[in-house]
Amino acid sequence: MNKILKLSAVVSAGVMALASCQQEPVLRLTDVGPEMTVNSCTEATYMGADIKFSVSINDDDFALSTLKATLLYETVEVSNVTIRTKENGTYEGTIHAPIYKDIDDGPATLAFASQNVGMGLTYDTLYVDLKRPDFETLTLTDEEGGTYSLQSVGNYKYELTQEFPTLVKGIVTTPAINAEGDVISFGWTGSELAVNNENPIPFSSTIPGEYTISVDLMKLTASPFGYVISEEFDLSESNATAVYQLRQGLGLKFPSIEAIHDWDLDPDFFTVDEDKNVIFDAVDGYYKFQADFKNAFIKVLPCDADGNTLSLNESGDGAVWVIGANFGKPSIGPGWNTTDGAYAMAQVSPKVYQFSLNVGGQINETSGEIKFFHQMGWGGEFNQENFASFDGAGVFQMTESGNVKLADNAKMTEKKAYRFTLDLTNGVNAAVLKVKEVEAIGGASLNILINDVKADKLSRTIYKVKSIALEKGEAISFSGIENPLEWYVDPDHFTVDASGLKFNAVSGYYSLELNLDMNYVTVRRVKEDGSAATYADEGAITIMGWGIAHPMMTSQLAWEAGALITLAEVEDGVYQFSGIAVEEKDGTTVGGRWRYDYLSAKLFGQAGWGAEQASDLNLTDEAKKYIKQSAGSNIELADGVQLEKGAEYVMTITDCTELTDNKFNCTIDFRKK
Repeated sequence: MNKILKLSAVVSAGVMALASCQQEPVLRLTDVGPEMTVNSCTEATYMGADIKFSVSINDDDFALSTLKATLLYETVEVSNVTIRTKENGTYEGTIHAPIYKDIDDGPATLAFASQNVGMGLTYDTLYVDLKRPDFETLTLTDEEGGTYSLQSVGNYKYELTQEFPTLVKGIVTTPAINAEGDVISFGWTGSELAVNNENPIPFSSTIPGEYTISVDLMKLTASPFGYVISEEFDLSESNATAVYQLRQGLGLKFPSIEAIHDWDLDPDFFTVDEDKNVIFDAVDGYYKFQADFKNAFIKVLPCDADGNTLSLNESGDGAVWVIGANFGKPSIGPGWNTTDGAYAMAQVSPKVYQFSLNVGGQINETSGEIKFFHQMGWGGEFNQENFASFDGAGVFQMTESGNVKLADNAKMTEKKAYRFTLDLTNGVNAAVLKVKEVEAIGGASLNILINDVKADKLSRTIYKVKSIALEKGEAISFSGIENPLEWYVDPDHFTVDASGLKFNAVSGYYSLELNLDMNYVTVRRVKEDGSAATYADEGAITIMGWGIAHPMMTSQLAWEAGALITLAEVEDGVYQFSGIAVEEKDGTTVGGRWRYDYLSAKLFGQAGWGAEQASDLNLTDEAKKYIKQSAGSNIELADGVQLEKGAEYVMTITDCTELTDNKFNCTIDFRKK
């Protein structure tokens, strides 16, 4: 049915005696779409590859508008692409077939929709046979260009055992998947393999020598990680600048800094593996660390044993420095500044240097400009004549003076980063500079507010309000994050009603820590200054142990003071801890806080060892159906008892006594909701 909408024109009558005519604009609508023919389409390919298609579109009555291709796995849309179609003709395009873990071979639905300017649509649907990548070999290419062949050992698993250095960082690629020679490449997200991710996979072992590198293309996992030799260093708020002698691949521990793995660590100098080990990635040498506790960032300066910053040698060793305008780490800093605005490149292999910047947060996408210097200040510098080659990835250009800035008519990709790699192996007058677009890590802080109090950034995904006064029943508001009411709601600290989110614990000071990856909030009882609350002063009870977790079972509290999980005091002297019973390795159920088949926990009067529960806790009759107190006074599951998987259980603690000999007694109720 054609519809015609006429817009009347108004003509002024007093311009002149001669009236002018104005044609009425017309908007025509139709329910008849263009003629569409799918000429060709990739009939079968691999997950992780692109599907190519060719579609002819013709419409004699209406101008064309768009062609949209949508790929679905079963009924779930996983990819789409839209092409502008202004003229009749044939349009070619590609759509990506993503690879997800634990999905077997099978058909995917490819739906086409062609639309004209009259809003008429024509649909067609095809099926593409998708196969999970499974080859005889995979190739691992490290950052120095060295290659290793991983052999199939069955079930999408690949291995290579030989002599390796402590740290091998690289990208894994498949053999060619088609006649054009296309391959599928895998990088590392920090937790799993991902197609076309430019972040290298950080394989590591305790010491150099023979070990096995493994890749699983069904589970999208890799190993080994975290098996690194670690040393402790004294960096702290009172010792925020220190000089250390470091070696590449060394694990770094800072006992005076809580959760250093959650800091916004510079990805050029540090890797944080899946076991939260912080690994140093630059070459062996002395380095000055300048810790910025406000921004949870460590600025790294190559130096000598006395802390004097290094300069570049004619051989290409030493240090290279970056100075410029509208860029910086962890956020954009002062322009053309030789102290606060000068940054060292990380020497990741002999005479090869690396420097990465996130778009927007660390380099202005329209006016960022950098230049490479021989020292932390004015003096020796790289001009265009010093470069044997320059590859700006189609985004950056180099001026005659050696400044690197946005190319004419180019645009940086939002939410990405650019890695600058400077190769001086052939000397400082034959430098090779390459720029590559990579996944963003860290970056500028988001403006997140909780009840109008700004949250500090602890890492790329962790934000925290150190201390905020909250009243029981007070409305809680979040700004700067999407759909906060769709997050996991701690049933002990919060309630939700028609008016929104309300605070459920007693009035006092609390810290609120937001996890933007997993969409949950951790609430802890604190003192006004943000330090840990205690039982003696605030009546706060901390819990530690195995078989109890937050927010999911893969994050068991264990006997680790750093977890600092305080129970919600829902009424004066009444404490509560609720959760779902799950299996030990359940890493998907947010709120899975009880292990169904094991429990060994204890109540404490502070964040860590010290005051603790007495050995004669009172258990209600209902609690005795589920739990007992062990000879060592830990709270355990009763003999022969297992919790019902998927059911919710709540532990309620009441009638707690004052501290006597650093002990306190309580009554514990435990029941299924």
